[in-house]
Amino acid sequence: MSARRRAARKRSGQAPEGTAARQELLLRSAIAVVGRSGMRGLTHRAVDREAGMPEGTCSVYYRTRLALLTALSDFVAAALHADVRALGASLPSPAGDEGIDQAVDATIEMLMRWSEHPALVITMSELSLEAGRTPSLSEPIVAWRTNLTDIVESIVCRSEKSAARLRAEAIVACLDGVVLNGLLATSPQERPGYLRSMVTLVLRAIGDADLEDEVSR
Repeated sequence: MSARRRAARKRSGQAPEGTAARQELLLRSAIAVVGRSGMRGLTHRAVDREAGMPEGTCSVYYRTRLALLTALSDFVAAALHADVRALGASLPSPAGDEGIDQAVDATIEMLMRWSEHPALVITMSELSLEAGRTPSLSEPIVAWRTNLTDIVESIVCRSEKSAARLRAEAIVACLDGVVLNGLLATSPQERPGYLRSMVTLVLRAIGDADLEDEVSR
């Protein structure tokens, strides 16, 4: 939300109707705050300002910082989880090179959509780090990553490679870095080409790696 729109909301006193709508606005505003200022900038007051709502509103719904972080983790993970489920549903059923290529293209398109929302990607990265210090935040984050790994594993299985799960876990770990680095190292105009090149390289390198020795250990 722009500063002008926030100011207009404050002047008019408008607020979303209903608890669910207000909570969604607050959590979307929290994403914007984290995307701009990081976790250190995430305060109840900053969220209220971003949402253009009266000071204290965020505290009404999320009384503590942990409550806000927990709700934010659930909200962000649910958004990404929905994309992953849609990816799984869109995968072509036939095996073979054509089906694999279509699956790879669908995965790249999903990551490119994520890159169009830098604040969302940054927030998930920040929350993942925070979950290492606050284990109670890890459940929703682990759930969506596991689901993404399952989808990637199904793609790897189409190529009939060994150690499909191990390859999938490595691919997901690499894609985390690719998406984040794409935000940091490229312009919006360069990003689609960068992501396509890097994701294709990661998928081919890990997909074609000889893991027979790892499997036999």
